[in-house]
Parts: sequence; C-alpha cells; structure tokens
Amino acid sequence: MWGATLWLALISLCVLIWRPTLHDRSPWLSCALHVFLGMPFFVLAGLFIVNNDSIYHVAAFGGESLPLKYRFAATWAAREGPLLMWVGWMGLLSWLLRRPLKGEEEDFKLYQTRLRISHVSTLALLLISFSLDPFKATPTIFFGGGLNPLLQTDLMVIHPPLIFLTYALCFQLTSIGLSSAYLNSNKSLQQRTLTVARPALAIATVGIGLGGLWAYLILDWGGYWAWDPVETGSLLPWLALVGLVHLRTRPGSVEPSIWSGGAILTGVLALFATTVTRAGGVWASSIHTFVTDDSGTLPENVFGRLMVLKENPAATEIMTYVAWMMILIGCWFAIQRGKYRNQPLRKSTVWVSAVPAVVALIGALFLSEGDGMTWGLIPDALFVGLLLLPMGISHQRRTSKPDALNQEQWSYTTFTSLPLHAILTVLVFALTEDVFITMIFAALFLPLYYAPSALGAWPWAAAGVVMGLSLAWSQMLELPVAAFMLVTFVLPWLLAPTDDQESPAINSRKMQLKLALWGSVLVVSLYLVLTWVLLISSIDAINFDAHELYGAPFLMAIGVCLFLYTRRKDDSTQNVYLLGGATVVALVGALLFPDSLGGDSSTPISQQLQRGHIVWFSLPFLLLAGAPVGREVVRQIATAKKKGTFRRIPLGAHIVHFGLILLLLGHLSTTTLVDRGDASHRLSLVKNEMIVHEGIGYEFTELLLEDEGLEVGDGFVGVNIRIYDILSDGTAKEIGEVRPGMLRFDAQDLPRSEVDTLTRLTGDIVFIFDGSQSNALMQTVQQDGLESVELVRVTIYVLPHSHAVWAGWGLMIAGMTLVTVSQGKNDSLASNNRKLTPSEEE
Repeated sequence: MWGATLWLALISLCVLIWRPTLHDRSPWLSCALHVFLGMPFFVLAGLFIVNNDSIYHVAAFGGESLPLKYRFAATWAAREGPLLMWVGWMGLLSWLLRRPLKGEEEDFKLYQTRLRISHVSTLALLLISFSLDPFKATPTIFFGGGLNPLLQTDLMVIHPPLIFLTYALCFQLTSIGLSSAYLNSNKSLQQRTLTVARPALAIATVGIGLGGLWAYLILDWGGYWAWDPVETGSLLPWLALVGLVHLRTRPGSVEPSIWSGGAILTGVLALFATTVTRAGGVWASSIHTFVTDDSGTLPENVFGRLMVLKENPAATEIMTYVAWMMILIGCWFAIQRGKYRNQPLRKSTVWVSAVPAVVALIGALFLSEGDGMTWGLIPDALFVGLLLLPMGISHQRRTSKPDALNQEQWSYTTFTSLPLHAILTVLVFALTEDVFITMIFAALFLPLYYAPSALGAWPWAAAGVVMGLSLAWSQMLELPVAAFMLVTFVLPWLLAPTDDQESPAINSRKMQLKLALWGSVLVVSLYLVLTWVLLISSIDAINFDAHELYGAPFLMAIGVCLFLYTRRKDDSTQNVYLLGGATVVALVGALLFPDSLGGDSSTPISQQLQRGHIVWFSLPFLLLAGAPVGREVVRQIATAKKKGTFRRIPLGAHIVHFGLILLLLGHLSTTTLVDRGDASHRLSLVKNEMIVHEGIGYEFTELLLEDEGLEVGDGFVGVNIRIYDILSDGTAKEIGEVRPGMLRFDAQDLPRSEVDTLTRLTGDIVFIFDGSQSNALMQTVQQDGLESVELVRVTIYVLPHSHAVWAGWGLMIAGMTLVTVSQGKNDSLASNNRKLTPSEEE
C-alpha cells in the first residue's frame, strides 16, 4: 500500500518532464505534483514515528523505546530514507526555481531544458529508490538491530537533511550548467549560477559545521575534524562551491564554459561524496560510514572496489552514481572540445543527461534482485566508455572556422598534429592502471591541450602539477610515473619560446591585486585537487598527517591573498615589507622555536618535520591577515550605515573572510597541533589522588553507574573527575568537574562514548573515557562493588583557542546568509512573474 507513493511520485515526475512549465497553465496541479515527490519520504518517516514494524526498515532500525525525534532520524539510518529525502528536496527546489532565472526570460527553450534536466536527475534518484524497495514487508522471523547509537543524537536529526539539501542544490547547479552548454545560451549565466551557488554554500557550511560539532561532542575523536573519508568527501562540493562563487572576482572575463564546468563539477562531487558514504567497504578506513557491506580481498584503487560491488544487493545505486559521474565529466570533455573547435553542442543531444536515469531504470527492472541477470554481467569498460559518449554524439558540424591562432603563441595543437590528448591519456592509464586518476588527468589536461595559448591556460597546468605532486606525496604513484604526469603539464613552459616581456614588479599595486583576485579561485581549486587525491588514497588508512602537512602552504596562501586584497588601497611597497617580515618570522620560528607552540608541536609529522614546523608555515600569515580583514569588516559596516542598508554582498563576504581566519587559527591549535594517536594524552588516574599534567591537575573521585533516567541507552558507566588549575605558588585551585563515560546499548552491543568538555576562556579540555576498560570495570564492580575501583584510564585533549573555531564558523554562516539575502535585493531568485510564450516546439 505504501509503495503506491513511489508510483505517484514517478507519475508526477513523468508529467513534469513532459510539461516542465505546467505551473504557468495549472499552478495548483503543478504544486500537487511537486508535493507528491516528497510524499514517499514523509510516509516512510511517518511509519518510523509510529513504529510500524510491519515495514522491514522500520523493524530493522526503528524502535518503540526511541524518543520521537530519534525515530524520525532513523529514517535515514539505511540507504532508502536518504534517497527519498533527496528526491523530496529536489521536488521542493524545482518548485522554488520554477520561474525563469536571470537570462531565461527571453529563452523559453533554455528555461524548459533546465527544468527537464532537474526533473530527470530526480527521476534517477527515484528509480534507485525503487530498486531498494523502501516499503518492503518485514520477514516472518526477523529481529532488528535498532538505530545505530551514534545516530541517537540531536545533531543527527539536523545534519543529514542539510547535507542532502546541499547536494540537491548542487544538482540544480548542474542543470543550469548543462542546459546553458547544450543550448549554447550564455546570457546572464553568471547570475543564474550565483543565484543557486550562494545559498548552496551557506547551507553546506551549516551542514558540515554541524557534522563537526557532532564529532566534537559525541565521537571520541577529541576534536571536530579528523579527515575521515566521509567528512572529507563532504568537503569536496563545499570547496567547489567556494571556487564557483569566487569566479566573478577573477581578473578578466570568465568564459561561459568555465561557469558551466564549475556548475557541473558541484554535481559530480556531490555524487562522489555520496558514493564515499554509501559504497560500503570501498573506504574501509572510515569510522562513521553507517551503510556498509563486507567483501573479501579488494582491489587497491577506488574504481576497482566500486566494480566489486556489482554483485551487491544495492549495486544499482552505486553503479548509477558511477555512470552519472562518468556522463557529467564526459559532458565537460564535450564542452571543452566544442569550445576550442567552434563546434557548438547539438541541442538534440541533451538527452545524454538522462543516461543515469536509464541505468537506474535497468537496475530497478532487471538487475536489482541478484537472481538471473546481475550487474556483474556488465563489463567494467562500459562504465568507462560513458566518458566518451557525450563527446561522440554532441557536436554539430563546424559553422565557422576556428579563430585564427597567433603564431607567436604556443599550443599543443600547433606543436604537433598527433592527438596528444588521447595518446597521453592512454599512457597515463597504462602507467597508473587507475580509472579515476586517468579521468581527472584528462579533465585537467583537455582545457590546456585545446587552449590557443597553453601558457595562458596556466591554471590548468598548476592543477595538474598539484595532482601529480600529491599523487607522489600520497605514494599512490611511483616517482617516475608522477614525473611523467608533471612533464605533460609543464611541457609548454619547456618548449615555448622565451617571452622577453617584463613582468610587473611584486611591489606594484596592480600586480598585488591581481595575485589576490587570482588566489581566491586558484588556491581553492588547487586545494580541491589535493583533497581529492588524499581522499582516494585513504581507502585503507587515513593519512591525517598528510592532510595537515600538504595543506599548510594553502593556509599560508589564503592568508597572503586576504592580506593583499584588504590592503589593496594601502602602500603596496609596505605590503611587501610586511609579507617579508611574516616570512622571516615563519622561518625563524620554524628553524629555532618549533617546540614553542605547545600542544604536540614536538611530535614528528614526517622524517624532517614536526607539527610545530608546519604551524609556523601558516600562523604568521594568518595573523597578519587578521587585522586588515577585520578593518575591512568595520569599513563595510560604516558603508552599510551610510547607504542605509546592511543587505550588501561585500559586507557579508568580508564577514565570511574574517570568520575563516578565526576558524583556521583555531584549527592550527586544536587539530594541527594535536596528535590524536599520541599516548601522552592517555592518563591513568588513581582514585582521590591528583595527577598533574601540563600544568593542570586531575583527580578521579568516583566511578559512576546509572541505569535509569537515561534518554537513550541501557546504562551508563563513567568517572567523575575534578580539574584544578596549578597556580604559580604550587597551590591547586579547582576550576571544574566533568563526567566522561560510555553509554551501553544492549540491542546493538555497541557502546557509545559520552564525551565531556570543560570550557574555559582559553579553550576547551576534552575528556574521553577509555571504552576498552568499561567491560573489565563492570566485572570488577559486580564482584567487589563500586568502591573497589581504584584506577581508571582517561584520554584528555587540551585544545587552546577552540572557541575560535566555533566563533569563526558562526561568522561564516552569518556572512554567507547575508550574501544570500543581499543577492535577492538585486538579483531575485526568479525573474518577474510574467508568463512566457512557448516556442513552436512546445
């Protein structure tokens, strides 16, 4: 009976794809159809709330004893609920964006195509849901495991919906990018893209931040970030959105293909992030992937492991994501070739965007049950072939000759008639045997290859160099292979004629502004490449140190760019001196005082470097940028008062920048300077004796056992600890009391840490009860009583300046919200409400 809501949603989508502008003719019917898209999710959530255990997923993950809010959160405990929620978000956004966006008022076909692509994306998600059968009945004999204890928190009621709302907004951006590219309609493409990208970035920031807060308060990480694959995956679309919203500040005009490509990239990375979470067993290193599957011996690369899942009962979902990513990246290939050959994409081939829906349909109809035909019969090469499909079908005949090339400019196409892009891509695959590495190599190399001036396309070469270096750093590639990849990107600089033109001096105001404006896009883009490489290298083990070490130069670059931009009207020569001074401070600090920063600054992070070194690389530049960025916020506030309105994008943007500086400074103290695996953080406390560690005293006073009055869980075991500040005269002053412990969940046989935190003006001290001793302590108590426990082990992390992280995050959210609201003042979410006249094709 409940499955009928899926069919109702399917019929609604078919109608909306057929008549995407139905709201102009029948607003109430259009509204009802969009509501029907969210109905399967709300019905499933309702079944969880009333604990209707006749439905398999309710019986598996729900529970009558759960508080109402956690019953609702149980809706996304498995695969089915999040997908239906995603479909619902897509329906809501399609309704909100049902009117023409900027530039679509006079182009009915563009407007119509955008809506259709959005609805087809929703259709693919809905068909995946069909293959998973979210409303299937509970078997006769079945005992559910209940809701994962880590999901039984208030933050998990909010965090996942916001993340999937972000991904839904990324799909809306992809619809904008694809429709503009295939219909060759670039009028006001920037405004259309930013209209969606800005709120997407704000929501993503809230969602990721809440995930960090969950890790900080619930998980026993001792911090808000641990470079776990799931959280790193969610960072990828956030970085893409940051780069996208900064494209408009880049010096010179930004070509429409870049706007389209950036919009498409957000969709690709949303799919990739979802795959990290839901392709159980691929990222075996993740400690909070709740949708998992066990496999035997696995390949050593991501694509190979994804293909292993073809025999999984949920293979249709993963195979659809893989096909979807391949098609979208293939569209990027087609856009690049068409741009440089003056061969516009054919409008009639926009159907290629429906391939993921077709893949999901095939899986739902024929390949989902695992009997007879399975995904295992589909060769791996077929998925890779989807990369070439858009490029093979999309180009119409050349309507004009390519622009005449300047013979003084060096390009790959004039260097040789050989198809170097194809030859080098094949060579990279032969050397790496990795589909994803080869795919990203091609995505970065094609714009460089087709560029009329390869030297002018240096950002793509920079991205390729970062990819090659990070693949070598992460030991995914041997040095000779990485060197070959690097040479392919720097070849223009090795072979092109020397340019004798004098470059602007670094103390030139124009040059400094150019560096700052380029940096906003380039630094984020290069960091995105680095993060992606480190993520695909983390399938078996998380390299926490690599993220911090290789990310340090990017943090330094952020500080430099913000400093130069906010001092763009100041003395440019003085800027050089100040940056030179920060460089001297960084070098002197790193060389002479690497251990002086506290925390685990003396802990080695590589053979030659320790944590103190890498903090010194970034800290002076971030501190240097703090004052001018703060001054810029004050100036923008004064300007807002003068103009009589605070709804101004520059004000919001600089609030975000100031918040980012605070967050990064806090990150250096609470994450980079803290070694989570260092044994010095684990203290053994003797009952009623004060142990002094790093100037703070800790006294274990009693063991706590509770079985009643708990909101969740079946029992609590913990310790009561008093904390003392050791004064200069040696006396101890009590400053607080904490009760870290473990919650027992008998049904799941999975305990959960109950982290406790002492908050001080200087930062937090996080206390984590060592769960490995809880069972032994329980046995001791049962035999000899509570008073018999004289020794416990607790993990303690001192996190100075942790408040800067949360204050910075809050400012970033406030600033992004202000930017989103301010854009509505000038560029409304939709254009005027006048109806469009359909074209003859309609």
